[in-house]
Amino acid sequence: MFRLVAAFLLIAMASPSSPGQLFNKVNLDRLNRKLSGKVVDYTNNHGQDRRICSTVLGVKRDLYVYLPPGYDPKIAYPMVLFLHTAQIDEHTLIAPGVIETIDAMMARGEFPRAVLACPDGTYEGINRLKDPHSLYVNGNGGRFEDHLIGEVVPFVISTYSIRPERQAHAILGMSAGGYGGMGLALKHRDLFGAVATLGGPLNMRYDNEDHNIREDFDPSTYRWKEEYDPNEVASVSYFGLKKTRTRKYIEPVYGDGSEVMPRITRDNPADLLFSTDLQPGELALYVNYPDRDNWNFDAQDQSFAWLAKQRGVDVTLVGVPRVKHTLRYFRSQQRPAFTWLARQILPPAPKG
Repeated sequence: MFRLVAAFLLIAMASPSSPGQLFNKVNLDRLNRKLSGKVVDYTNNHGQDRRICSTVLGVKRDLYVYLPPGYDPKIAYPMVLFLHTAQIDEHTLIAPGVIETIDAMMARGEFPRAVLACPDGTYEGINRLKDPHSLYVNGNGGRFEDHLIGEVVPFVISTYSIRPERQAHAILGMSAGGYGGMGLALKHRDLFGAVATLGGPLNMRYDNEDHNIREDFDPSTYRWKEEYDPNEVASVSYFGLKKTRTRKYIEPVYGDGSEVMPRITRDNPADLLFSTDLQPGELALYVNYPDRDNWNFDAQDQSFAWLAKQRGVDVTLVGVPRVKHTLRYFRSQQRPAFTWLARQILPPAPKG
């Protein structure tokens, strides 16, 4: 994940300057002139504070909304929540090669013209690398699940012309956003009909009989993790020189001590397959992962799909060979994820 951020910053420093941005200094007016659709600014990133007020979180929050080519309020459009990774914020949507990809797909008719919403999932919302990611759950730093479901989604639906059917609402989540996005879709199936994740940790209770969370998934040795170990190594990178402990991402959200595992169980997508009584055909699921993930999220995702199969639930599972958890992976797999989503969500339709 550190490498992901480093690459992102290099791109940022090479981009045009614009006030109020740190990660990818994109000039929004210049970007919109290149798009067939339009990015609408509800942030404090471009010289004016347009953030939406959050009663749930008690602060203003950043949000980007993308309107498709030829947006017409007389037409009702599908909606996609775009949930970003850790160590980055809502700027992800306007990073080089991100919104251009889906914009071009819509212009060519490869994806239904849809409204996209990218909310800030960081706790402080001040664009810094150490700002903890909320995982889009109700955690120690705020009720982010309630914020998304009770404020962001209603704001988009009331401000823009959105189809009301759940089959017209989808989520695309990346890494930490995949964890939160899958959980949101499973908990709120009355609102969402499809969810796609890229490199998401979909089973934070992944374990095996040797209690080694970094081993490959094997159904014969799989076990549910029952105890939280803050010193457990979650990621190894730079040829083993950099090791990231579990507590870095868990404790800002779930705290520490004996209550951590019950709190994770409440939100863990693999547990939600059972606790929400997911039925076959009830939710369209797409899970994409790099098969050399240095966080071993590939094993988590494989176990998620295996557990779903036990309930008779189909998961479109895509492993990308010889790839790690990097910016290059996420950028390369956006198109396949959107291509899959295009087959799941309802197209635009005239109102009335």
